[in-house]
Amino acid sequence: MSSTRYWLDKAYLTYFLIHLPVLFCVDLVPLYPTSLWVPPSSPLHFLYKLRVYYIETYNDQFFAPPPAPIPSFFPLFAFLELVFHLPVSLWAVRALLSGGRSAGSTIKQSGLVGSAELLLLVYGIETALTTATCMYEAFLWDSAVVTAEQKMVLLGGLYGGYLAVAVLLTVDMYTRLLSRIGAVDARKKNQ
Repeated sequence: MSSTRYWLDKAYLTYFLIHLPVLFCVDLVPLYPTSLWVPPSSPLHFLYKLRVYYIETYNDQFFAPPPAPIPSFFPLFAFLELVFHLPVSLWAVRALLSGGRSAGSTIKQSGLVGSAELLLLVYGIETALTTATCMYEAFLWDSAVVTAEQKMVLLGGLYGGYLAVAVLLTVDMYTRLLSRIGAVDARKKNQ
C-alpha cells in the first residue's frame, strides 16, 4: 500500500472519530425525546445548551427553532444520519483501526478491503450530495436573517470542510476500486 493511502486512511479515521460525537451531540439530538435534553433538570441538558450556543454562534437555520422554516428534505437527511451515517461511522472506525502494520511487518497497510472501499464510496457520494444540497439551501437564505459573513463561515468552514472530506473520500475510494478492477481484468487477460 502506498504511503498516501496510509495517511488518507488516518485522515478518514480522524474524520469518523470526530463525526461520531457530532452525530450524538448535534445531528441526532432532535430525534431524542425532548424530556431528556430540553428541561434544565434533564440528564442531557448540556445538549440543549450546546445547541443554543451553535445557533447563536453560526445562525444555522437548519437547527434554529420555529418559526425558522425547515426544508422538507432536512428530516430525511437527519434520518439518513441515524440509519446510514451512524452505523457506517462506527464500522469505519473499527475497519480503519484494524489497519496499520501487519504482524512482523514494517509495511504500512490499509485496514480496508474492496467491500469496505465500496461502502465508503457510497457513503462519500451520499454525504457529498446531501451536504451540497444543504449548502445550496443555506446559500439561498435571506440575508436579512443570515448575514453574508455568517454564510461564509457556514459554507466555507463548517459545511465546506465536510463537503471536501466527502469528495476526497469519494474520489479516493473510486480510484482504489478502479485499481482493483483493473488488476482483476489484467489477470483475466493474461490467462
